[in-house]
Amino acid sequence: MSNTLTVSVVTPEGAAYEGEAAHVVAPAFDGEMAFYPQHAPLVGVLGYGELRVTRTDGETEYFYLAGGVVQVADNEVSILAEAVTPASELSMAGAERALAAALATPATGALEMDARDKATADARARLAAAGRADDRGHLTPDEILDLPVE
Repeated sequence: MSNTLTVSVVTPEGAAYEGEAAHVVAPAFDGEMAFYPQHAPLVGVLGYGELRVTRTDGETEYFYLAGGVVQVADNEVSILAEAVTPASELSMAGAERALAAALATPATGALEMDARDKATADARARLAAAGRADDRGHLTPDEILDLPVE
């Protein structure tokens, strides 16, 4: 029995991550999903949030992930994502501006409200991932809401 996962994260632009991992935590559309070796086969829908890949050496790599699907089978985790950005490439200031813009977007109909909600979820997920790169540690949803918006 293998004690590792083979992880592949792919976007339309190409491979975002390839490697072995002890475990993976991915954002689902309604929470988080964790995958460990010997995980049961699964196909699931991903949401906006932080993707965490804990390598076999114990170090964790953090990414912002924007939607997609995940397939788990035979100790392989395959993620097909709309977008993936390493946390180190995100800025708190940029994420805060995106959140302020999303929250300020007027929405009068269902379609506009859905678009605003999607933009807000995206910006909050970027803030959480950017917090990793800023050495601020993991930000909870309440901490994100308490951040000052310029």
